[in-house]
Amino acid sequence: MGLSSLPDGDVDATMQAFSQWLSELKARSNSSLQQMLAEMALVREGITSNSTDLTEYKRHSISVQQQMQSQLTDLREKLNSAFTEITSLVKKKSSDDQELMSEINALHQQLSLKTSELEALKKSYSSTHQQLQNSLVQIQGQLQSTNSEIQASKKQAQSVQEGAQHKMTEVESTLKRLRSSLEATGRESQGHAMLVQEDIAKLHEALTGFSADFYDHKRLTSQAHGKLSTQVSLLEESWKRAAEALEPLPP
Repeated sequence: MGLSSLPDGDVDATMQAFSQWLSELKARSNSSLQQMLAEMALVREGITSNSTDLTEYKRHSISVQQQMQSQLTDLREKLNSAFTEITSLVKKKSSDDQELMSEINALHQQLSLKTSELEALKKSYSSTHQQLQNSLVQIQGQLQSTNSEIQASKKQAQSVQEGAQHKMTEVESTLKRLRSSLEATGRESQGHAMLVQEDIAKLHEALTGFSADFYDHKRLTSQAHGKLSTQVSLLEESWKRAAEALEPLPP
C-alpha cells in the first residue's frame, strides 16, 4: 500500500518520524562532516608543518652537504699536498741515502788507505828500529874500542914520558960524572979534552934530538887524543840520538 491508503494521523506521524530521522541524519552528517573537516584541518596543518620541517630539513641537508663537500674538497687538497710532500720526502730520502752511502764508501776507502799506510808505517818503523838497534850496537862497540885505544894511548904516552924522563935523568947524571971527572983529572991533555967535548957535544945533540922527538911524540899524542875525544863526543851524541829514536812510539 502507498501513503495515500494511510490515515492522515499516521501519515503525519510517519512524516514527522521521517523528518526527524532526516534531521538526525543531517545532524549526524553535519557532525561527521565537521569532524571530518576538523580532522582534515589537522591533517592539513600536519602536512603544512611537515612540509615546513621537510623544507627546513632539505635546507639543512643542503647546507650540511655543502659543508661536507667543502670539507671533502679540503681533505682532498690536504691529501694531495700530503701525497706530494711524501713523494718529495721519499725522493729526498733516496737522494740522502745515496749521498750517505757514497760518504760511507769514501770513508771505507779512506779507512782502507789509512790501514795500509799504518801497516807500511809499522813495517818501516820495525825496519828502522832494527837498523837503529844494529847501529846502536855498532856505536857501543866503537865506543868501547875507542875507549880502549884512548886508555892504551894514555898508557903509551905515560910510558914514553916516564922513559924520556928516565933517559934525561941518566944523561944529566952522565954529564955530571963527566964534569966531575974533568974537574978531578984537570986538563991532562988538550986532545983528551977535545974528545970529551966532542962526546959532550954528541950527547947534547942526541939529547936535543931525543927531546925534539919526545915533544913531537907528545904533540902527536895530544893531537890523537883530541881527535879521539872528538870522535868519542860524536859517538856519544849519535848514541843519544839513537836511544831517543828507539823510544816506543805513543799508541
